[in-house]
Amino acid sequence: MKEYLFKISTKLKDEIKDPEGEVVEKIALRLGISKNIKIKKGKFYEIKIISSSADAACDEIKQLAEKILINPVVEAYKIEKFEEL
Repeated sequence: MKEYLFKISTKLKDEIKDPEGEVVEKIALRLGISKNIKIKKGKFYEIKIISSSADAACDEIKQLAEKILINPVVEAYKIEKFEEL
Protein backbone atom coordinates (compact mmCIF):
# COMPACT_ATOMS: atom_id res chain seq x y z
CA MET A 1 0.00 0.00 0.00
CA LYS A 2 1.25 3.45 -0.90
CA GLU A 3 0.13 6.95 -0.07
CA TYR A 4 -0.92 9.34 -2.85
CA LEU A 5 -1.73 13.03 -2.87
CA PHE A 6 -4.37 14.52 -5.13
CA LYS A 7 -5.19 18.19 -5.64
CA ILE A 8 -8.63 18.76 -7.11
CA SER A 9 -10.33 21.98 -8.15
CA THR A 10 -14.05 22.43 -8.75
CA LYS A 11 -16.04 25.24 -10.34
CA LEU A 12 -19.43 25.94 -11.80
CA LYS A 13 -19.79 24.87 -15.41
CA ASP A 14 -19.31 27.68 -17.94
CA GLU A 15 -23.01 27.85 -18.81
CA ILE A 16 -24.04 28.24 -15.14
CA LYS A 17 -24.45 31.77 -13.77
CA ASP A 18 -22.07 32.57 -10.90
CA PRO A 19 -23.50 35.42 -8.77
CA GLU A 20 -20.48 35.58 -6.45
CA GLY A 21 -18.08 35.80 -9.38
CA GLU A 22 -20.21 38.56 -10.91
CA VAL A 23 -20.05 40.58 -7.68
CA VAL A 24 -16.24 40.40 -7.70
CA GLU A 25 -16.21 41.43 -11.39
CA LYS A 26 -18.33 44.52 -10.58
CA ILE A 27 -16.09 45.47 -7.66
CA ALA A 28 -12.98 45.09 -9.85
CA LEU A 29 -14.57 47.38 -12.45
CA ARG A 30 -15.48 50.00 -9.80
CA LEU A 31 -11.94 49.90 -8.42
CA GLY A 32 -10.49 50.33 -11.90
CA ILE A 33 -8.67 47.01 -11.76
CA SER A 34 -10.00 45.60 -15.03
CA LYS A 35 -12.80 46.14 -17.52
CA ASN A 36 -12.27 42.75 -19.17
CA ILE A 37 -12.36 40.17 -16.42
CA LYS A 38 -14.49 37.04 -15.93
CA ILE A 39 -14.47 35.33 -12.56
CA LYS A 40 -15.83 31.93 -11.55
CA LYS A 41 -15.78 30.96 -7.90
CA GLY A 42 -14.48 27.50 -7.16
CA LYS A 43 -13.21 25.19 -4.45
CA PHE A 44 -9.92 23.41 -3.91
CA TYR A 45 -9.37 20.06 -2.21
CA GLU A 46 -6.14 18.39 -1.15
CA ILE A 47 -6.68 14.69 -0.52
CA LYS A 48 -4.27 12.03 0.72
CA ILE A 49 -5.26 8.43 0.13
CA ILE A 50 -3.62 5.08 0.82
CA SER A 51 -4.24 2.58 -1.93
CA SER A 52 -2.79 -0.54 -3.55
CA SER A 53 -1.83 1.27 -6.79
CA ALA A 54 -1.86 4.65 -8.49
CA ASP A 55 -4.66 3.51 -10.81
CA ALA A 56 -6.81 2.31 -7.90
CA ALA A 57 -6.18 5.57 -6.03
CA CYS A 58 -7.15 7.62 -9.08
CA ASP A 59 -10.36 5.60 -9.52
CA GLU A 60 -11.29 6.15 -5.86
CA ILE A 61 -10.61 9.89 -6.11
CA LYS A 62 -12.75 10.18 -9.26
CA GLN A 63 -15.61 8.38 -7.49
CA LEU A 64 -15.22 10.69 -4.48
CA ALA A 65 -15.30 13.77 -6.70
CA GLU A 66 -18.27 12.64 -8.79
CA LYS A 67 -20.39 11.28 -5.92
CA ILE A 68 -19.56 13.64 -3.04
CA LEU A 69 -17.49 16.72 -3.92
CA ILE A 70 -19.48 18.08 -6.86
CA ASN A 71 -23.01 18.37 -8.13
CA PRO A 72 -22.49 17.04 -11.69
CA VAL A 73 -25.47 18.99 -13.00
CA VAL A 74 -23.85 22.38 -12.35
CA GLU A 75 -20.20 21.77 -11.42
CA ALA A 76 -17.09 20.38 -13.06
CA TYR A 77 -13.88 19.16 -11.48
CA LYS A 78 -10.28 18.77 -12.53
CA ILE A 79 -7.48 16.76 -10.93
CA GLU A 80 -4.78 19.44 -10.84
CA LYS A 81 -1.97 17.36 -9.41
CA PHE A 82 -1.23 13.78 -8.45
CA GLU A 83 1.86 12.49 -6.74
CA GLU A 84 3.06 9.45 -4.84
CA LEU A 85 4.21 10.27 -1.31
